[in-house]
Amino acid sequence: MCRRFLWTGGVEVTKKALLVWDRLCWPRAAGGLNLLDIGIWNKAAICKLLWNLCKKKVWGDEPKQPSWVIQKIFKSKKYFEEAGYSEEEVFRMEKFPTKAMYLKLQGEFSKVPWRRMMCNNIGLPKWIFILFPAAYRRLQTRDRLRRWGCVEDDTCPLCHTEEETIDHLFFKCLFSTQIRTAVLEWQRVHRHAMTWDQELKWAEQYCKGRSSNAEIYRMSLAGSIYYILQERNA
Repeated sequence: MCRRFLWTGGVEVTKKALLVWDRLCWPRAAGGLNLLDIGIWNKAAICKLLWNLCKKKVWGDEPKQPSWVIQKIFKSKKYFEEAGYSEEEVFRMEKFPTKAMYLKLQGEFSKVPWRRMMCNNIGLPKWIFILFPAAYRRLQTRDRLRRWGCVEDDTCPLCHTEEETIDHLFFKCLFSTQIRTAVLEWQRVHRHAMTWDQELKWAEQYCKGRSSNAEIYRMSLAGSIYYILQERNA
């Protein structure tokens, strides 16, 4: 279900992908969902087979007429180089940590500023799942659907006054503004609802750590986004 929501749907019906699939395999702190990249994991697993052969001292002694499987294993030497391992380091390994090799092949990622909204959020998983594409501004709001040619009318279905963008739907619409203002007042946060980018920036600055106020804000923001979107889709 989650895959169909984020990517291209089922076999029969396809739709616009909300996010590049590779990005979903990034670490959560880097703005991904930390899903397993099967292609990279396969490379790491093949490297383990080569490491087992290395323990038998055949690293440089390739067979003259190897099968395609053996050829594939020996070609994985380049993956060790990509991960930054030298031949000597491979020989010195007492154990081969496949997961560590996987992380090396993945490379390094820069952290996104809104990572705390995802990683340290105690809200329901379905709230956080919707918050993820919202942080990238990739939800299927009507302004995007109109650009794709899916709809002709991009008016917000909640207030019927303005174009439905992600900023309008969650923070400028009369319906959502009343909800966000009430939630902020309940948290004793005395300010008006801002745009999506401003909300994330404000959360990054004032809602760090694991204090009760910070956790409640992160949770309430994710919950507000989820239920406003649910009402819009009703």
